[in-house]
Order: sequence, then C-alpha cells, then structure tokens
Amino acid sequence: MSVLETPRVYFRGQVTWDPIVTNNYPNIYDEVTAEPLPDGVSADVFRSQAIADVTSGNWNPHGSHRSAFFDTFVSGVDTGDGLCLHEGFVGSPVSFLGMLVDCEPYGAFSSQLFFDSMQFGVDGGCRIACQRSTRFIARYINFTRNSHNRMIAGIASVVWQTSFAKAGLQFDPHDSRAIAMLATALESDDVLGLTVRWNAYRTVYFGDACLRNGTPATRAAATALQAKLIDGGWQPNPARSLLVGVLGLWRRGEPAQEPGDRTLLAATTAQTAATAHARLSHHALTIDLSNSIAEVNGLLSKQNFGPVDIIATNSEGSKKLATLSYPQYDRSAYEATSGLVTIPLDEASLEAATVSDLELLAGDGTVLLSEAGLRAVPLTHNVYIDEGQSAQLSVQVLKGGMPVGHGVAVSMYDAQPDTPVLAAETVTDEQGVARFDVASIQGGAVNPYIFVPGVNPPLPQGIDPQLTTYTYVRTLPANSAMATLPPTWDNVYKSVLVKWHAMAPCMDNWLRLGDEAQIRKYGSLLRRLTDPANFESYMFMPVVRDMTAGERILLYKFLDTAPEALVSEDMSPAVRTMEAKMPESATIPTSAIRNIAALSRAMRSG
Repeated sequence: MSVLETPRVYFRGQVTWDPIVTNNYPNIYDEVTAEPLPDGVSADVFRSQAIADVTSGNWNPHGSHRSAFFDTFVSGVDTGDGLCLHEGFVGSPVSFLGMLVDCEPYGAFSSQLFFDSMQFGVDGGCRIACQRSTRFIARYINFTRNSHNRMIAGIASVVWQTSFAKAGLQFDPHDSRAIAMLATALESDDVLGLTVRWNAYRTVYFGDACLRNGTPATRAAATALQAKLIDGGWQPNPARSLLVGVLGLWRRGEPAQEPGDRTLLAATTAQTAATAHARLSHHALTIDLSNSIAEVNGLLSKQNFGPVDIIATNSEGSKKLATLSYPQYDRSAYEATSGLVTIPLDEASLEAATVSDLELLAGDGTVLLSEAGLRAVPLTHNVYIDEGQSAQLSVQVLKGGMPVGHGVAVSMYDAQPDTPVLAAETVTDEQGVARFDVASIQGGAVNPYIFVPGVNPPLPQGIDPQLTTYTYVRTLPANSAMATLPPTWDNVYKSVLVKWHAMAPCMDNWLRLGDEAQIRKYGSLLRRLTDPANFESYMFMPVVRDMTAGERILLYKFLDTAPEALVSEDMSPAVRTMEAKMPESATIPTSAIRNIAALSRAMRSG
C-alpha cells in the first residue's frame, strides 16, 4: 500500500544543495567524453574561468555536492486515526547527508542522492535507523510550482524517493506507537521494508529568498560571490529548499525509487495542477498532493481552486466520491500532513473508486487531474556503464497502482533525438516486469529512454517529467589508449587527476590532487574511494561518477609502481577521517506548449 497507507510518519524541514555546477555547461564540460573544456586546459586556468563565469550563471564553482537536512523533524504520525501530534516520536530530528549528482550533467531530469544512512530520531530515544539499499531518485519535477520564485530552479519542486530493505532497519520504539506498529508490520512477508518520499520546494539561492533572475540584486549577489572567490579560500554557495515528507511501508510489487501508486496526471497542457498519486485503503482514499498545488506568493499560500470534487469515472458514468474544501489543501494542511489528504469513503464510494478511474475537478468544472490506466515505472534508474558493456533496464507495469501480470506490451523509446525513436518492444513477465537490454554507445553518451505501456501506444514527444516515465543510461568512454600509457606522475596527473583537480576545488580541503606525494601516500585510500564496488557509497570518488575505465587502469598502475621514497606528506585530519570511515572491504553495504528540455537547461542558471 506504500506510504499512503497507515502507519506512516510525517516530517518537514529544510535541505541544502551544494553541487559543483561547473559541469552543467557544455562550453566548459563535455558530458560525452567526460572531460573539461577546452582540451588540455590546466587546473588553474579552468578554475579561473569557472570563477569568471559566476556572473553568467555558474553559481557554485566551489561546491562539495553535499546535501543535508537541517531544521528537519518528525511533524506528526498517523496510525489509522488521523494526524496525531501527541506521541514521543513527534518533534524528533530527521538526519540525512548525501551527495547530489546528475547522471546527465546538462539537464535537470536525472538528479540523485548517494548516501549511506538516514535516521529518524536520536540514539537513545525513539528512533528508526535506516541503512541505504538504493540511492534517492528525483522524479516528477514540477516547473509550475512557484511562479513567484523565479530564481534558477526556484520555480520548481520535485519528488524524491527511496526504500530501505527490512534487513537494514533498526527500530527503537520506546513509547512511540507509530514506530512499534511499523516494526510489527515488517513481520509480514508482503512488506519489504520502509519507503521514504519527500518533496523539495521553494529553493533559495545566494541565501536570499528575494532574488529573481536577471535583476540588479541578483547580479550584485553573483558579483559579491565572484569577489570572494577571487580573494581566495574555499567559498561554497549552497542553495536551500523547504521539504515535506512521509515514511511508510514498502510493499512487494512497489517500485523502490519512485511512486507506484495510482497516478493522476495533468489533464491539460496548461497544467493547472501537477501529478498526484492516490491509494485506496479499506475505509478511505489518500491522495498525495505534495507536488501538485502551486504556491502563489512569497507567503507560500496555495492556489485556491475552490471546492475540488473527487470523481470516479468509467464507461458507464461517473460518481462524486467527495469534495475537498480549500482548508484541506491550503498551506497549513500541506505542512501538517506533508501534502497527503485522506478522505473517508462509504462502501458504495469505495467500490466505485476500485473499479473506476479517478479525476479531480476544480470548482469551475475544470478537470485538474485524470488517472492514467497503465503506468510503466522504471525499477532501474540512472545507469552508468563503461563502453563495451551492456545493462538491463527493468520496468514495473502497474494498473491502478497494482502490478499487472504476464503479457502486457511495453515499448522503450530512445529519447536522445529531438523526436524519440522506438528502441525495443517486449512484454511483461508474471510479476508485471518488463526487461530491456541496452548496449553502450561508442565513444560515450548520455541517453534517456522513455517507457510506454500498451499495444500501439502514442509516440512520446520527449521527456516530460510530469507525464512520462524514463531512465538515463550514461556510457563512459573506454579511453583504452590512456590505459596503455606509462604510469608516470606526469601521465597520471595530466590524463586522470587534472580533471577533478580543475573542477572540484573543494578537494583541496581533503586531498591535493596535484600533489604527487599525497597521491602516492594515500594510494590505498584512493583505491577504496574509486573502487567500482563502492559506487553507491557517499564517499565514492569522483563524486560525479565520471571516471573512465582507462583512467582507472592508469591510476591503479601508477599506485602499484609508486616508489616509497617519494612519500613525505603527513596525513591531514580530513584524509584521516576518510580512511577511518571507509572499510577495508571493497563492498559497502511533454507538453506541446512547453519546451521541457529548455526548462531543464534553464534551471542551471538565471
């Protein structure tokens, strides 16, 4: 039943975003070859150019990629009787630290958070500790969420989701009924673990919520940052967003990293409301509006559609199930239950909702959202492969939020061209899963693939994150010639390390990539940090995951042949911390009226 059933835990707060954004721009980074531009540029020259570009939109050349929750806490629980604020778990902090990375650096549709753990509560108190099973994936980016906040990605909101397998969960209920009920629910074979879904919105840049694209104040903020960068030192410039979220059960047959509930899509290209998800329980309908209703001003007041009717519709007619009043979806309600709205239904309404599609109608009769019958939801996201390898993409086909059986047709389209082209067709297995084999692209590439269920489906116009389901596959070039170079320091630095030395000034705080002595001394640590077996780890290097096979071979050959006599540096505290945290083991647990691609690119700068 997902996070839309009970028991569930609500939380809200804020999150920081500190990505290095230099690789978002095709004039200074080639996402195909995974190389900074121009070819052969020195680290110092590249860093100077990145600083020069700050006033042109490169808002964070000294980022660290870290994203962290702050001022985030359990805001309520629901154990089946509605929102409860009076139990021991409420008010407990929610802790998260991850690395924000885009699989496709130029766009905004492939964001992910690599992390190791997440915790609700505190050690010694009411607590749920979660060890990572899969990374967080961003989906359903909503470009119409906040037209008032026109500052880079400030107009948008996005759904983040991951799930935690039960083997990696620890429950300390103490006096929390919600935690105890979640722990008990995990005894069922139908429950795989817990799902966390949260919505990030109202993003602020340069620490100033009043800034807008292209204004004198924004230009002044960029100029001030540029001056600090020129003066020297490390000058990160993180953005921050508000967030609301929910923790609940992860059931068998549900996708781990994006919603698998009944999907209600925008009914018109004008998109007066954004995609929502819904679930029926034995007595109620719960709708997730966390990403759906826009804010209309700086106070974050919600758009008022008037009374919103929830309709069950099929070929025989329609039935009104309930009506939402504005106080049920305004800002106060949104923050109280993280955008989830639960509507009790009588038996007749439950039966109608079970056999019909759902619609949401505004007070003036406008259809806001309509349910999609079939939905092909990826189970594999943001796949990285080396040139010469292949990957298998798995897709869960759902109808009414439940897995279909064998024999449902699914088409996969290559969305890299301006007009997507059919790449493959197959049918689902007994569990409703379709699988597609994807080969690497010679020389490197970043390819998006769209999945459409059903026989003779309409040709998708491209990725619209509100409407289409998709995944990205990044092929890293082999760089075979590089692997055959003599493993000298000059070759290793100029062919391998200079790229991250140039693009990631933050690394100077931990490991100086241009210092031969440090690289030699910390060779064993570098091996662990760059080992593909640790790819999902928070501490994996490079953070942006663009090291090619040839680069890795040359680096490891150099580390194997490094003469001990040149080791001279003492271990810095930061490197010592990295060594302590890394285990010795190699393994660690489109709408016609909207140019979606252009919107994606526009989110990279003002």
